[in-house]
Amino acid sequence: MFDINQHIAKISDESIDAIVKPTFEFFEGSPFHQLDNLPSFSGAGVYALFLKSTSNTCYDGYLQPMQPIYVGKAVPTGSRQGIKSEAGKQLRSRLTKHLSSIKQAENLNESEFVCRFMIIEGIATDMISAIESYLIRKYNPLWNSYIDGFGINAPGAGRYNQQPSEWDTIHPGRDYAKKLTGAPRDESFILEKLVNYTHKV
Repeated sequence: MFDINQHIAKISDESIDAIVKPTFEFFEGSPFHQLDNLPSFSGAGVYALFLKSTSNTCYDGYLQPMQPIYVGKAVPTGSRQGIKSEAGKQLRSRLTKHLSSIKQAENLNESEFVCRFMIIEGIATDMISAIESYLIRKYNPLWNSYIDGFGINAPGAGRYNQQPSEWDTIHPGRDYAKKLTGAPRDESFILEKLVNYTHKV
């Protein structure tokens, strides 16, 4: 009797670990940089943001200092079309954009944020999304997994009838978020999610 399962290529979790885990370990050994004082560099890759102290934030008691709070990636220009350009400043530009969001927030201090990043070059850039997913699974970062909206882009013209994101609700101040006309979210409901987060990290 023909067994289709014997003729399907499968990749197990163990196989993915074997491929990506050494990269994760390298990332874990990379230096921290102040988000508001980044060195000059070029390239694409992955990164994580860390909050040095939770004092005077809504995360006090729920998030450990220096626990990754957000993980992201920056891919080479043209990656979605399968065409990769020469290395630009995609990764640094992404981090600078996040710094701007944090600066605009009324209740966050940009000097309390540091980052780790890993530049990925050549054919290895095809693995950027897989490495980002692996980091998110390992770290379960709050702004990826529980509080949505930190990494979103400003809406295009004519699309300001949206709701503010969860992130913009508890961290008001971003210029474009002030223009949104959608119904406000329940801030207390969002903050309640922090309790569940502490039980899962």
